[in-house]
Amino acid sequence: MESMRWLRLAPLALAVVAGAVGIGRPIAGAAGDPAWDPPPCPPDDSGGAPGAAAWYRLDPTLDRQGTLVAMRLTVGLAGAGGRWLALAPESFASGPVGGRVLAGTDDGAVSSLRLLDPARACATAVADEGDVIRSAVIAPDGRSLVEHRVDRQTRDDLGVWRRALAADGTPTGDAVLVLPGLAPDATHGRTFTTELLVEADGRLVASSCGAEACRVRVLDPGSGEVTSVERIGPALGVTGGRLVARAACAGEPCGLVSVDLSSRARATVVEAALAAGLDGATLVYEVPGGRVASLEITTGRRSGPVDAGGVPMRGGSLAQAGSAAPDGTIPLAPGGRPTATGLRAFDPDLGTSTIIGEVRR
Repeated sequence: MESMRWLRLAPLALAVVAGAVGIGRPIAGAAGDPAWDPPPCPPDDSGGAPGAAAWYRLDPTLDRQGTLVAMRLTVGLAGAGGRWLALAPESFASGPVGGRVLAGTDDGAVSSLRLLDPARACATAVADEGDVIRSAVIAPDGRSLVEHRVDRQTRDDLGVWRRALAADGTPTGDAVLVLPGLAPDATHGRTFTTELLVEADGRLVASSCGAEACRVRVLDPGSGEVTSVERIGPALGVTGGRLVARAACAGEPCGLVSVDLSSRARATVVEAALAAGLDGATLVYEVPGGRVASLEITTGRRSGPVDAGGVPMRGGSLAQAGSAAPDGTIPLAPGGRPTATGLRAFDPDLGTSTIIGEVRR
């Protein structure tokens, strides 16, 4: 299988999807439960449940020869049991946004997208495409999603597409190409992974990564302007006029850098980090040893490192896990792998974390 071949060959690409293989432990208490077959959500339902923190995680299923044969997607609410679905090997998930988790899978002929609502125990069909949708992510306002596609036969990069959504998650029109596919070049080689992020202000960040470095493009939806940064690691996000990304390195820990999108001047802001995530202007990262620290990109204020009971979960379309958290906090999980009772909300101002469901703000 192609996805397994490039995982063995590309150390930087592997860093983008860390956790995709080799983390096959099932969810506690779920091993004997039947797979979930969610019914359709009621039409015109805005989804989610007030105050409920949705979460998900992806775990691979390997056969005795170590070949990836399926993905197990578990979704749930903090403090409640999760439900799991068996997906094809070429599958992904992202979110949650508005209490919903976006799930994509490909059966070899069609790529399908669904929005899973763990609070209402239902799903909304979003799209079926003949092209392979490699990954996708919901915009923070829940009214659109962006997806990366490749050609089913040649695996050529078909670019990034935006699909508008109604409040209930159903599409309101055809998907539109917003960023063209990238051809290989002498510096970056073949693109192994493309990871997508959408910021609160609508900017789209696409990290197209080869074996040794990434090309990151930032699309401003208002002006249509595209800003490109090359020879860098996968993006963590943009804040103000700065891109925050991993350095181009072969493994972890890896440096984190800030790039001025106007001048392209870059500076190392963290010398060595493991898991890392950007929420607004707050960078939260795991230092060697399992503790968590934070950095305000705009002010330079630092906190930590502290033992917060977990580490950040990477955002974006290739994330292997995700969780909602109260405003002003960053979701953490032990090893970055959430369970119903293992989610914590980290307050970077206080340098403390609280079990999600017990946070009061």
